[in-house]
Amino acid sequence: MKIGGKVMLAALLLGTASLGAASAASQIYEGKCLKCHGALGDGQGRVGKLLDPKPTDFTSAKWQSETTDAVLVEAITNGSASTKLKISRKMTGFGSKLSADQIHSLVKVIRGFGKSADK
Repeated sequence: MKIGGKVMLAALLLGTASLGAASAASQIYEGKCLKCHGALGDGQGRVGKLLDPKPTDFTSAKWQSETTDAVLVEAITNGSASTKLKISRKMTGFGSKLSADQIHSLVKVIRGFGKSADK
């Protein structure tokens, strides 16, 4: 099952605006990040398995604790041009394709992978 499907179902059942925003962010993740970072956020997407360096494993507690939201925003915005993280040269920057609000929403999705790994 796709991650967005879970969030969309929850949004329909609960009908809250915040879940609607989470659903939109999950859809962005599915469209722009999933193929490399994987449905579980573990860096095991179908394309990600072919990359060197491997995509970030967002489920890593160590990575989650050592990486600030500001660094994530910069990495999503600038992709491989980012100097903040070791990023594959294949990663596209999304600063010209996504609004600042959408990028910050993606950061929340990424942080959610760390929380779900704790369970």
